[in-house]
Amino acid sequence: MLQDEVIQEILTRAMEVQFARIRPAVRHFFTHQIPPEGQIGSVTIHKWAISAINDGDNRLVVAHLATMAVKDVVAVAAQITGEILFRRTHLLPYQPSWEDGLPLFEEGERFGTRGGNVIKSGGCLMGDVSKAAARLAQLDEEYASDERLQLFCAKPLEKELIRAAAKARVPCRVFGVYNHKAERSWVLMRDESACSMLIGRPNFDLPVKASKIIVGAKFQVWINDPRYAVCVTP
Repeated sequence: MLQDEVIQEILTRAMEVQFARIRPAVRHFFTHQIPPEGQIGSVTIHKWAISAINDGDNRLVVAHLATMAVKDVVAVAAQITGEILFRRTHLLPYQPSWEDGLPLFEEGERFGTRGGNVIKSGGCLMGDVSKAAARLAQLDEEYASDERLQLFCAKPLEKELIRAAAKARVPCRVFGVYNHKAERSWVLMRDESACSMLIGRPNFDLPVKASKIIVGAKFQVWINDPRYAVCVTP
């Protein structure tokens, strides 16, 4: 079996490569910062991945096993993004809440606005984009109509929403999110990120235990300000 120092080096390299490839939708939906002191309503989960090593595995095989393990951990960021965007929980035990005790999206009376930061689709994507931008203006007085926004949707809706935003003359960048083919909800957001995610990168002090590579990371998610995002539901 390869020496622990060699496996340590392989794992560290795998981490550097894979964490640099986080999907664009994840990078743009969240800010990545240290949570403010006294942060409330955050949700924390841990993800572990294990790969078994055989005595005869060479450096190339171990590098492949390490890459697969780190990929499994890094993929959690994309899964969490979809859960926050589309108001579903799977990995997260519950949705993070803001200082008003509510999750990111709430369709009741919020911020003095009827319907909060959720609107029902009118059946026309161009009209929906215009309505979502108008709702952002209601929620956040600092929003200027010429500001470039961000739109997050399931991947199959991406091209339709690019055209709809262009027709509505709402400048925005559209991000398609994978693994949500049937999802019809989507989110329009200011460049100010409505949520933050802090990823504690894996620690490789003990790269091998009982002939196994063990990779783990902590993911902490919290809400910056719900005024920055509007969810459009079918």
